[in-house]
Amino acid sequence: MKRHFCVLGLLILFSPALVYGQLVTVSEARNFPQNSWVVLIGNIVNALPGGRNYTFRDPSGEIIVEIDRRVWRGLTAGASDMVEIHGEININRGLVSVRARAINRNDPVNVRQGQPVTLTRPISISEARTLPHDSWVILSGNINLALPGGRLYSFRDSTGEMVIEIDQSVWRGLYIGESDQVEIRGELRTNQGLASLEVRVIRKI
Repeated sequence: MKRHFCVLGLLILFSPALVYGQLVTVSEARNFPQNSWVVLIGNIVNALPGGRNYTFRDPSGEIIVEIDRRVWRGLTAGASDMVEIHGEININRGLVSVRARAINRNDPVNVRQGQPVTLTRPISISEARTLPHDSWVILSGNINLALPGGRLYSFRDSTGEMVIEIDQSVWRGLYIGESDQVEIRGELRTNQGLASLEVRVIRKI
């Protein structure tokens, strides 16, 4: 049975099967229902046939993760690199896997001047405005206003405000009030000098 919540004026459907923003082990993830949202930390130890599937390992075991090219955002990860994966549980004929929606390496990534960057620590809105288009950033602050269009919001921290875009699928039933502190992760968009953020992951702090 689904329940309804109002998030800054947006109606969100919440299914009890969904687990939002929970850091789990591979062995724990295997027991979650379809479409549960999980966070895993470990290593991608090898690529599997097909170009999108990989074996992910942590101290509790291994699981297949599906990572599209867009989700990679040009990142590379060797078997010894620690990565953090945000994604959904997928169960097909009894086989449990994770469909990755975001992936980060937990160490600094070297980039060329003017190229998109991938940050693994929260930054301020004022810092984000200086970064190239398509950079992956982490911001913390408050969603203080829903804007026309159903997916746009005003996000604020101590350094300013920025328009952010959040699809209903990203909300995953999370209830957010104006006073709630949140962390958002996503891709920076720049258009005619104006910066906005396409949010891929959101969680309460």
